[in-house]
Amino acid sequence: MHSNEMEKLQKLASAIPKQKNLAIFFGRAGSHFMDNVKYFYIHCVKNQPELECHFMAFEKKDADILKSQGLPATWVNHPDSADLMAKAGIVISDDFSWKDQSVLWALLSEAKTVQLWHGIPLKAIGFPEINSTVNMNPEKAKHLTFAYSGYDTVVSTSPFFTERAFAKAFRAEKFIESGYPRNDVLMRRPTKYDMINTDRDLYGELVKFRKLGGKTVFFMPTFRDTGGGPFEDGAIDLMRMSKFCRKNNLMFVCKFHPYLTLSNVSLPENIRLVDSKSDVYPLLPLCDVLLTDYSSVYFDFLLVDNPIVFYPYDYKKYISKNRELLFDYDSMTPGKKVTNENDLYTAFEDIMINNIDDFADVRHELRNLSFSNADGLAAKRLGKHVVSNFL
Repeated sequence: MHSNEMEKLQKLASAIPKQKNLAIFFGRAGSHFMDNVKYFYIHCVKNQPELECHFMAFEKKDADILKSQGLPATWVNHPDSADLMAKAGIVISDDFSWKDQSVLWALLSEAKTVQLWHGIPLKAIGFPEINSTVNMNPEKAKHLTFAYSGYDTVVSTSPFFTERAFAKAFRAEKFIESGYPRNDVLMRRPTKYDMINTDRDLYGELVKFRKLGGKTVFFMPTFRDTGGGPFEDGAIDLMRMSKFCRKNNLMFVCKFHPYLTLSNVSLPENIRLVDSKSDVYPLLPLCDVLLTDYSSVYFDFLLVDNPIVFYPYDYKKYISKNRELLFDYDSMTPGKKVTNENDLYTAFEDIMINNIDDFADVRHELRNLSFSNADGLAAKRLGKHVVSNFL
């Protein structure tokens, strides 16, 4: 639609009376049912009767899956979706994909907005990213300025990250340090709703593998704006990793960022690949060691309190070509840091074979700095906030 048509649609939508308690939930376009929006939606449907909740799915099959579980969901292109959105009083998302689509923005521009976001940022996001000289141009800056502005509430995890990250990244009326709803599942046995869009077969396999004495490594790298990654760049040889894992009774589980996909790959023994658009959080308590680079998942993994190995093999290139970091990398990464494959295996041997964990204390320090509440009640706190502030 052209801009004048968008203005007409926005006027029409604004004339429709809003239903204050009608909450529309959006995930990321191109992703499936996962992340903070998944867990907050489930909580609200089950525990906040004051709210009428609808998950607005970008993919029809996602809406169908949720409806088959008795959960209220609508495909964004369904004939009824426009009326539903025009009436909505609240929009809840953990990304800004819905704002990128002009029709959705026109229909929902007068609703209250809650931004859950999808991770404590190590790398620059929002206005620090816009003001960076790394991988930025005027058109991108304009888009991101709109995307990171105009929220009624943005979720944070602690006063430190409100001040140092979220309040700098977003323009919002209020920041609430409720914690992340997705981390609640790290504190409980997964429910049947938690397991929606989670690899159940792998979950069962890992439970059994660990009961028989095996240990697991989860590899969760971030995406690179300029392309490439640890396998493409030759930083990890899967055949060598497979041999090491077989020898030491380990399982190496790869879970990529939702923006990345790796398909039609024949994997060697003791290597597993999790669908990048599936929800890995119910599996994280089954992870004995996390391997990552610049991904924010390691902050959440502090709540599991198992060792972390950092593999910033392309550090200089990453911070000069992809993203600047918000924090000093060394001081904000509580784990062994390696930059080549030989040192990676040495780190694995120290941690998993020799049971050396030199970073427990610094993990605990960063966990306490990162999370005001590590109690599995983030969704409950956020639900109370939404009801008391928007109804």
